[in-house]
Amino acid sequence: MPIRLAALCVWTAALLFWGAGRPAWAAALRVTHDLSIELVPSAHLLNGHDRMSIRVDDRHKLVFSLSERVTQIRVETEGKPRTFKFSNSELEIPLESDERRRTIEVAVAYEAVFNDPVPVHPLNTDNPGFGVTASISEAGVFLLAGAGWYPDLVDGQDSFVLRVRAPAGIVAVTAGLGLGHVTSDGQTLSEWRIDHAARGLALSAAAYQVHERNVGDVTAAAYLLPQNQELAPAYLDATARYLKLYSDLFGPYPFPKFAVVENFFPTGFGFPSYTLLGSTVLRLPFILSTSLGHEIAHCWWGNGVYVDFETGNWSEALTTYVSDYLYKEMESPAAARDYRLQALRNYSTLVPPAKDFPLSRFTSRTDTLTKAVGYDKGAMVFHMLRRRIGEDAFWGALRDIYREKLFQPASWDDLRDAFERRSGQALGDFFDQWVKRKGAPQVRLEEVRSEPAPGWEAVTGHVVQEKPIFTAEMELALETRDGRVGQTIRLSEASRRFEFRGVSEPKQLAIDPDCHTLRRLDAAEIPPTVNSLKSAPSATLVICAQASGNGRRLADIISRSLGLRNAAILDEEEIGPGRLDDRDVILVGLPRDRSLLRTTPSGLRLDAGGFSLEGSKPPADADTFFGVMPHPGSPLRVLGIFLPGTPVAAESAAAKITHYGRYSYLTFKDGQIQDKGSWPVIHSPVIHRWN
Repeated sequence: MPIRLAALCVWTAALLFWGAGRPAWAAALRVTHDLSIELVPSAHLLNGHDRMSIRVDDRHKLVFSLSERVTQIRVETEGKPRTFKFSNSELEIPLESDERRRTIEVAVAYEAVFNDPVPVHPLNTDNPGFGVTASISEAGVFLLAGAGWYPDLVDGQDSFVLRVRAPAGIVAVTAGLGLGHVTSDGQTLSEWRIDHAARGLALSAAAYQVHERNVGDVTAAAYLLPQNQELAPAYLDATARYLKLYSDLFGPYPFPKFAVVENFFPTGFGFPSYTLLGSTVLRLPFILSTSLGHEIAHCWWGNGVYVDFETGNWSEALTTYVSDYLYKEMESPAAARDYRLQALRNYSTLVPPAKDFPLSRFTSRTDTLTKAVGYDKGAMVFHMLRRRIGEDAFWGALRDIYREKLFQPASWDDLRDAFERRSGQALGDFFDQWVKRKGAPQVRLEEVRSEPAPGWEAVTGHVVQEKPIFTAEMELALETRDGRVGQTIRLSEASRRFEFRGVSEPKQLAIDPDCHTLRRLDAAEIPPTVNSLKSAPSATLVICAQASGNGRRLADIISRSLGLRNAAILDEEEIGPGRLDDRDVILVGLPRDRSLLRTTPSGLRLDAGGFSLEGSKPPADADTFFGVMPHPGSPLRVLGIFLPGTPVAAESAAAKITHYGRYSYLTFKDGQIQDKGSWPVIHSPVIHRWN
């Protein structure tokens, strides 16, 4: 997860709820943990003792997940020492015949050193976890569910009483209900009760100051480090607003608290009943109006109603739709339309057809491609479903699912059943196409004609789609001298004829102008953006003479931040004729060969004196520019250009480019973003204009 102000785009859409799925829900054994932990941050050490009550079936052994870093294991069953096997992060305990089909007590004592290196200033944030699973240090403690910091029965359904002892002033926080934090004899004891932890338990600890507020029967809380105490009132206010919004939409909040918890390194996780955010990210003003609500919504979807991961993770799509998208819809129709357009651009840009996959195969975000499928495409699918079945059926079905499936796993098929019951419609074909099948339709207008008649006209033409063929509702909007005329066609073949009769003088015809339908956009509909480079299979960074002495350093920062694993970095003198034609290109500095800039968009000026943007802030307000434009030698590639300011400011700006993926150009001053925007779309195969 990102740190710094550069986190803008990633944090809006990429906070993760914890969703490590269980392999077998039906066979789950109920496990009650009485878990005591002692943290020794100076030694990165955890001492644990877990006394478990387990209702056993007729199996011959119990298998627990436990970190390979665990040592000094001691096992007892019914108070007696028991032999065990421990290898490959699995603890196996054999069962005697008289221990089956009844409740038994199993105790495991152990210790472990957890010291994963944590990122401080990460450049690339497309994989928000950074590979960190468990770290205990004097700066703080971070233990993910699934990290093996306690014995986790692989098919268990768990509840906990958890006691965490740490040096005085170190407060521990996790899911569930807080039972208090007490300091005595040089130690702080934090106690928690967790009634629902079906996918495992995470733990954080640091020198927190705790702020709490009652919101009805729910406690809103903020666990903040000393430098961010003043943020508590705003986060508690926002938490209260979101709790009310979603309780009204879906049903009562399912946990005793929701806490905003500060982490000592950059993360952005959403766990049952709390979110874990890096220190600098907490200070970003937009987190309160976007990402915080997203994580609270996950307490209903993903952490309240669980995901059946074997059939795909639907919760990121639904949560994105009822948070990030819904907030834009509440803002204005224009903001909602812009969000849908950007979702289509993200999907079309970041998901090459050869790497596309169905929503039913999405489990979690690991990069920009999986995010574009699981979040962007998925949110559009819920949008189309809502439009198809109507407001009452859509929101009513979500309330039904929440009521019926709280703290149980739900699949895409379970969702379909609920939407069918509420709407009275058969939705099998809809879910088969949009969830179980990969891809999306790609359409264009052909043979558009207008036939004048006395005072009125007829407009005809065809909507054509590329193979593979999809079935979709497509809106057609005809702008005429007297206003807008619309119709909806059902496209289910390669070509569908349409006709408007009795209209006044036509001005413009467009397919899906409000972006209500999931489709793969044509390249002409997508202005070159930073995302165009992030999806590049190959790229060359060219260090121009104007970049001066730190050009190679800047090229390396840009390459790593954009995730360009196969990028080549060359000096301008190494570039021969045609060498750049088959690769995306990023120029670091102004090139001597100005023919490389012949695709510069209208309104942008680049020369030895700097840069200027028509309608933008004056050049004096910015010292660094980055822009993406069409490639001068290939319609399938793009060209980026980075014009640096002072060395320190340029390096700071270069590291932040990756977080503004949706934009065509960025300007910075002293390393801080000043202006951003996208080039206008001039020609489009889904728009026909009459002169």
